Amino acid sequence: MDETTKDEVALFRFSLIAPLVNGSVTGSMREYLERICAKPHLVPGVGLKELSPNTVQKWYSDYKRFGFEALKRKVRNDKGLSRILTAEMEAAIKEIKELFPDKTATSIYLTLLNHGTLGQPPVSLSTVQRYIKKLPVKEDSSVERKRFVFEFANDCWQTDTLIGPHLIIDGKKKRTYLIAILDDASRLFVHGEFFFDENSLNLQTVLKKAILKRGIPKKIFADNGKIYDSLYLRMICASLGIVLSHARPYSPASKGKIERMFKTFRMQMLDSIDNLHSLEALNKHLIEYAENTYNIRPHSSLEGRSPMERYLQDKDKLHFVHSEEKLKWTFLHEKTRKVNKDSTISLLKRIYEVPQSLIGQSVTIRFDPEDTSKVYVKDKNGGIMTTVYPVHPVENSKIVRRQNQKERIDYHQLYSRKGDDAK
Repeated sequence: MDETTKDEVALFRFSLIAPLVNGSVTGSMREYLERICAKPHLVPGVGLKELSPNTVQKWYSDYKRFGFEALKRKVRNDKGLSRILTAEMEAAIKEIKELFPDKTATSIYLTLLNHGTLGQPPVSLSTVQRYIKKLPVKEDSSVERKRFVFEFANDCWQTDTLIGPHLIIDGKKKRTYLIAILDDASRLFVHGEFFFDENSLNLQTVLKKAILKRGIPKKIFADNGKIYDSLYLRMICASLGIVLSHARPYSPASKGKIERMFKTFRMQMLDSIDNLHSLEALNKHLIEYAENTYNIRPHSSLEGRSPMERYLQDKDKLHFVHSEEKLKWTFLHEKTRKVNKDSTISLLKRIYEVPQSLIGQSVTIRFDPEDTSKVYVKDKNGGIMTTVYPVHPVENSKIVRRQNQKERIDYHQLYSRKGDDAK
């Protein structure tokens, strides 16, 4: 890159941080950064490019510390070092990686550097890292793999997360995540939803709706991610008699069916998305595609049948919940709280009023994280639950406490002449 282009890059960067420099930004810095990064920019010498808020914030920090020169494109730290690996270097790297598969790229680099294997001047660490990434992952020969499919619908559900498209919400770019469930035997898209966060609560939301729509599975096969091994998920599955199992670490092939579904969704549904500016619109688009196209179209692995046709083939073997209310109770979360002296407890940033008889006691609270309008307090035996509601301090201020209630004055008796001595 010549000096003129470097200057143009620096001026482009300054144009983005100028409002921060001169203090003309209204609102927080983060809001401004997310707003300007919500659309791609034409970068000199590069072309149209998306920028992250953290990148622009770093430009601002560099400018404050070192001035305008800091905005010019920096020279690579490895300039002057060779970025080409010889055949001998590649063989040495490959040998170490095969002998010690858990060894990191940095560790391999330092080992070869100490042995003088990386030339003079030595190749850079990034060059070694790029080569290691290209090496084929050696499969564990002790792990037996066979193509499989469960015999009946709802014998096993697979669940996983797909990184979805960005949405522009109030001028800010927000990443979405699709949490989905697939039936192994029929390849049916059981249920799924896009969220702004990949967390255990959103997974439970998807699972609850999936069970209401398609019945109770015998087994759920999931990734090793934290959200798929939460305490609440394990308790829910145990309560419903569902076996929760996880894929072997670094074994994406074991989740091949849902990965293939995600690939189909991305090619046929996500890549054509345009002008969607809300999570509700994105989920509506998802359900329309899944139910009206994917689930009813012949599937290559189902001998010409559609996932829905294959799923309904086993309709007599499906088990559904007897009560939606009972399923709701199964998905309630549980916490322990000590009742304060004013007969209140704190939960999910809200204050709830409980019976005064529980003051000073530790009580078990069951609640729906998505509906905090009420929670349930278990009795000492863990059986009967009392419904309690958020406290209303203003209304409580108008209630006369029992200890402050005075005996009502009988004015008739007070002013009666009965009992007077006068004659």
